[in-house]
Amino acid sequence: MFRPVILIATLVVTAPVMPTLVRAQTPPPTTEKPMTGMKPDRTVADKAQLQAMREKEAALKKKRAECGKQAKTQKVPLTKRRQFIHDCMSR
Repeated sequence: MFRPVILIATLVVTAPVMPTLVRAQTPPPTTEKPMTGMKPDRTVADKAQLQAMREKEAALKKKRAECGKQAKTQKVPLTKRRQFIHDCMSR
């Protein structure tokens, strides 16, 4: 009986403060281009550079898939498959 009363009292007291806390966590709007911390090029780069990055990533993904298929056809054990793919990618 006593716990629900405390819970309700806590919610009533903190309810008006919650929107203020949520607003405090959101950054203020800026006119600058967005920057992610690790890879800012993805949000700041021009269209041609983004397209080149996508093509490069797609080529790497395709080569990785081909190396994975080679590892399966050569029946490389799972414990050594990651190293095989790494070596295949560097060729």
